[in-house]
Amino acid sequence: MMLSMLIAALLLGADAAAPPAPPEGMLYVPAGPFIMGSDVGDTDESPKHTSATGAYFIDKYEVSNAEFRQFDKTYKFKRGYRNHAAKVTWEQAAAYAKWAGKRLPSEAEWEKAARGTDGRIYPWGNSYDPTFTVWDDTHPRGDAPARPESPYGCVDIAGGAWEWTADWYLPYAGNSTPCEAYGERYKVIRGGGSFNDKAMLRTTHRYYLPPNTTGKYYTGFRCVKDVPAIK
Repeated sequence: MMLSMLIAALLLGADAAAPPAPPEGMLYVPAGPFIMGSDVGDTDESPKHTSATGAYFIDKYEVSNAEFRQFDKTYKFKRGYRNHAAKVTWEQAAAYAKWAGKRLPSEAEWEKAARGTDGRIYPWGNSYDPTFTVWDDTHPRGDAPARPESPYGCVDIAGGAWEWTADWYLPYAGNSTPCEAYGERYKVIRGGGSFNDKAMLRTTHRYYLPPNTTGKYYTGFRCVKDVPAIK
């Protein structure tokens, strides 16, 4: 019986390659489709549609003040805030990502990492719980009381700091609702921030800022890295 079970397991897994080991501090997100957007949120979140990404690695946590300081020696932050998410502009975030051999996530990559493939409303599921997020930017990374993770293991991907994405603020295909902010003027931020309403912590919520400012918001970021092609 044990032998037959072993043979069956080997046959089932014969064509399934083991997922690649992610770099330190990163998580693996496999290629494939997922549900993106929402038909019940803000107009810029619609239509709900199927999107897809390639395989990629994503940072488990937002880039910290201490990590950003390694890149920019002139960067300053409060004493005792080494493990807090760095507050930076999109331009600073993109420069750090390039320096680190990574890049900023597309909106699709960010949303997939936050909600997985089951279309959930929040990274932890479909019910809101205030203990699941960091509401005060005085807290370090991973300091939410319940410390929930997204389906792929991302921490603090809702609440705490807004997170920059690589994309310009544009409508999704099939969205004909006009918006003066659409165009190549603003970069999309995701995830909500400290003191935001719970609606802004949803995995589908979108907001935007010019790339050269934080707009006085707590804007952080996490990076992604392409998975090397199997030769």
